[in-house]
Amino acid sequence: MVRIKVCGFTRRKDIEDTLSLGIKIIGINFYHKSPRYVSFEKATVLLKNLPGDIVAIGVFVNPDEKTVNEALSSLNISGVQLHGDEPPSLISKIKKNFPGSIVIKALRVKNRESLMKGIRRYEVDFFLLDAYKKGLLGGTGKEIDTSCLNEPGLPWKKIFLAGGITPDNAAGVVKQFNPYGIDIASGVELAPGIKDIEKIRQLMENLNEQKTAR
Repeated sequence: MVRIKVCGFTRRKDIEDTLSLGIKIIGINFYHKSPRYVSFEKATVLLKNLPGDIVAIGVFVNPDEKTVNEALSSLNISGVQLHGDEPPSLISKIKKNFPGSIVIKALRVKNRESLMKGIRRYEVDFFLLDAYKKGLLGGTGKEIDTSCLNEPGLPWKKIFLAGGITPDNAAGVVKQFNPYGIDIASGVELAPGIKDIEKIRQLMENLNEQKTAR
């Protein structure tokens, strides 16, 4: 079954409720300009004593090496998601300094050419393909231009799809592309950073129905 990553938590209760539904991958946003931003201090509380099988990912935009090292050293996270224009050298340093850590590189899909350029440029564990919107670096709720995703050779077994995914359209996206996972934030929220547990429940029910129907 497709993996579900719910991103942008700001409340411990929302994390606990989400995990109770069986979701194993969560994201915490450390980008200061995001409405879902949390500090390292708050993240320490949010991520304390999580079950051992939970994968928590820290989301950054153009961080310096020191910031990433501090996060991976001091926080209960399994890896990082890079959502800016980070150089491949930063990823190499992360892998060298923190063997076994997960690195996800987000790519804003403007067109097929830019998508394939990004795929070729980075050696990472996973890619996250997000919608392109000029001047914004993610979390827009805008749906990705799926016409750009028909490029032969895309490594779907290491791709998370994001961009405007909701409980209503998630099953269709998964059926069409069969990605490794989907990433969702605004599509299951009452407000930025405030999750709606019923929407998450509906998301999972819709995906389970599609799996059963196969």
